[in-house]
Amino acid sequence: MPGRSGTDRRPDTPARPSLLPPARSPAPDASAPDAPAAAGVAAADASASGLAASAVPARAAPGQDAAAVAVGGARGTGEAGAVEAPTWSGGRWVAVVGGCTVVAVLALALPATLSYDAWAWLVWGREIVRFDLDTTGGPSWKPLPVLVAVPVSTLGDLAPAAWLVVARVGGLLALVGVYRLASRLAGRTAGAIAAALLVLAPDAQPRYLRLVLEGHSAPVTATLAVWAVERHMAGRYATTAVLLTLLALDRPEAWPFLGVYALWLAWREPARRPALAALLAAVPLLWFGADWWGSGSPLHGASAAQVFASRDDRYGMAIGWVLQVVVAPAWVLAIAGAVVLWRRGRRDVATLLGLALAWMGLVVAMSALQGYAALPRFQLPGAALVCVGAAVAAVVGARALPPGTRRTVTLAAVVLVAAPFVVLRALAIRPVAEDVVHRGRADRELAAALDDAGGPDRLQACRPLMISSLPPPSVAWRADVPLHDVVAVGTAPAGVVVVAAGGPAERRLAAADPGAVPLAQRGRWVVYDVGCDRERGG
Repeated sequence: MPGRSGTDRRPDTPARPSLLPPARSPAPDASAPDAPAAAGVAAADASASGLAASAVPARAAPGQDAAAVAVGGARGTGEAGAVEAPTWSGGRWVAVVGGCTVVAVLALALPATLSYDAWAWLVWGREIVRFDLDTTGGPSWKPLPVLVAVPVSTLGDLAPAAWLVVARVGGLLALVGVYRLASRLAGRTAGAIAAALLVLAPDAQPRYLRLVLEGHSAPVTATLAVWAVERHMAGRYATTAVLLTLLALDRPEAWPFLGVYALWLAWREPARRPALAALLAAVPLLWFGADWWGSGSPLHGASAAQVFASRDDRYGMAIGWVLQVVVAPAWVLAIAGAVVLWRRGRRDVATLLGLALAWMGLVVAMSALQGYAALPRFQLPGAALVCVGAAVAAVVGARALPPGTRRTVTLAAVVLVAAPFVVLRALAIRPVAEDVVHRGRADRELAAALDDAGGPDRLQACRPLMISSLPPPSVAWRADVPLHDVVAVGTAPAGVVVVAAGGPAERRLAAADPGAVPLAQRGRWVVYDVGCDRERGG
């Protein structure tokens, strides 16, 4: 019963679902952590103290996760019964990660290339290995992906493929995470719905699969956010703190969440304070210290990221992207479910929605106030939590309907209303996939053209390198030069120029410098030597 303590609760009585933190435990039992039935994360943990009366911690039974939960709110509402979340053994974790790895390796058969940022991270990783970091070119600095790129970059020609495998595993684990989190709260049907909704994120042209295939770090941020919530629910608070730290090393929006969570955990478990202090200190050190080393200014990356500072419409754009980050029915389900279930005593959906809106609000505020981009992929941590909340609300709501014709008609009506939104996004996946293939084939042709032109030795002999399209960091990686040595065509009087065959850049080049010498052509790419002999005095 809600008014009884965990020690008084009968073993067969499920705990009410809650995403709130447990009360402080002066002497936690390491063998059976005193965890809530279902716990929240980050800012909600500190801000929801007024709701703590409804969260009744319960000890896990042997072989059961500390956060085994019940679905359905207060008893007597007619909603669903208990849903247990069994502990994943070491073998289960190995199987899950191994399965994701197999899928990621098999996906190497697809002609997909790395994203702009991923190529830059590989370049920076290689430079760190050589103790010669230069962050003055390329995207804005972020520590987490570069920390991963350091060992990956040592693999030479295999590094891009290795990066894709690692990043794709990280992105696939987000799908596993939303499935497990929603399953914990409302069963496997909710888990499947949540995973499907995340695939349709984070915009009207659902680019989630593209972000995964091209090795971007954005899906990994969703992974870290979702698993931080899930691990907190399991009573693994130290693991949650580590996951939030990793998230804070990729997205600055995570800094407040990490700070609040660290304060709560330091209050609850004083013995962890030194470790928490080390985690908190690592964030500014790696963000600002490393960028200082690479650029000469600790704020260089922050300045480089202000790409929308001159746009007066950035606030409206940011809000528009928030509205598109999940399919419209997911927003409706999450908001309506949060309100209805809150009134019935369930606060998990409302807490998930609150965390998601807090994250998205920070992204929008940073864009409106500081000019940072509020791109849809930056919203993925919040989007993942909305997907979970929507899936839980859908399943719990369906189970709450009385069996019979009324349930059938109601569910059919909901499906008919939601279907057009879902189908339109699902159909948009195909052109996104075709674009991934197109970009991948173009990059393979570019790599072959650069090799035919003489490889790194020839390319380094006459700098800068100029390219008309495709990510310049890919050229920097293959030519083994700093990012700032790859520029747009026409910005230097001499150098190695890469242009699309028969395109406007090649025509302008022929008109401006008839003496340009073609070095190689592969597919759509032509490599020219423009005035290199003049620069060398030949």
